[in-house]
Amino acid sequence: MPINIDLRASYKQPQTYNYVITSSMFQAVENSIVKGGNINAAVTISADSVGLNVKFHIDGVAITECDRCLDDMEIDIQSDEQIKVQNAEHYEDDGNIIYVPQSQTELDIWPIIYDFITLAIPITHAHPEGECNQEMLQTLSKYLVTTTDDEDAEND
Repeated sequence: MPINIDLRASYKQPQTYNYVITSSMFQAVENSIVKGGNINAAVTISADSVGLNVKFHIDGVAITECDRCLDDMEIDIQSDEQIKVQNAEHYEDDGNIIYVPQSQTELDIWPIIYDFITLAIPITHAHPEGECNQEMLQTLSKYLVTTTDDEDAEND
């Protein structure tokens, strides 16, 4: 599901685009850690002497899996990021700078927005204490292996 921006129009005057990222867009990404959500992405593009500055303001709610009970959970997402787009002989993504051929008139920013959303999700994401699926936690506790302090000392 591409979100294409017009590179040529952005050189003429600053452009602002607003997008609503919905669950169907995340579901189209294979093996996505984001299962759904409703996220607004404001993208502002302006030209400078070497290319385009592209600023992203991302705000909304992402749905992902709880690390503890595996139920879906909502995570508030807010991110402000910036990249540069510059002309080059061939396409290349170099971190915060994307090089595009001069003949390229559009750029798909959906992969960039997706990356910023996933990077805004904490590495460990779990429901607040007491909000996990208790039935699942009880099932998991049957298989949880714990050691006592004496056993830990013996293994050292």
